[in-house]
Amino acid sequence: MVFNKITSLILFPIYYLIHRNIFFGYIHKTFIKNFYYKKFIFHLNEKFIPLKNYSSFLFKTYEYNDRALIERNLSDKNKCIIIGGGIGFVATIAYSITKNKVIVFEINNKIIPILKKNLEQNKCKYKIYSKNLSLDNTKKNKNFFISNDFLDTSSWTKTKKKISVKNISYKMVDKKNFFNTLIIDAEGDEEYYIKSLKNLKNIKHLFFELHYNIFKSTEIEKMMNLLKKNNFILRDKCFNSFYFKRKSLK
Repeated sequence: MVFNKITSLILFPIYYLIHRNIFFGYIHKTFIKNFYYKKFIFHLNEKFIPLKNYSSFLFKTYEYNDRALIERNLSDKNKCIIIGGGIGFVATIAYSITKNKVIVFEINNKIIPILKKNLEQNKCKYKIYSKNLSLDNTKKNKNFFISNDFLDTSSWTKTKKKISVKNISYKMVDKKNFFNTLIIDAEGDEEYYIKSLKNLKNIKHLFFELHYNIFKSTEIEKMMNLLKKNNFILRDKCFNSFYFKRKSLK
């Protein structure tokens, strides 16, 4: 938590100046409209993006942590499942590097049309599930909370609107054990997947954003110990995002 507090003190003023700034957001939304990154273009749905969030598209700080780790560590050997599709940014970057079909989970049905549009616009091979990826068969549904900001969809951060999402078993999604990489940006659900690593034998690469605002230090310590117990070694990190690789056992 020391790392988190120090970076918060140093970076929060900059973060709020350029990452979530209403003035810069207005400029982008009015004059630029779409999100351009390298050779890619992402259409934006203004109904689910607050004005201040457009500033992150202007300065290209949107999903900076995850994008940095993915660009540094993915190769054509990675076959990715992505939890939290959003506008398709992470999925597009992952596919562009690996050239392997990506599986994308997005439980907010209202943003799926723009997610699909962006993946097709950027010529990705993909499959979208509007369900929750479950690692057990104990429940048919899982509850989530959504708001007008698609970034706030979460099973932890409670908002006025509650939705029930159908679960789909991991075994149904990856019947042939084809996928070896899991990328998680699910506003707190990283804990669920880390706790269930024993059910993910074929996953060798794990990328996730750790939400310090949701978990206590003791809970974070437990997650890190579980990663170690399941032979995952920290290979890279960027602020609160991490990349772990599973150590091969002989």
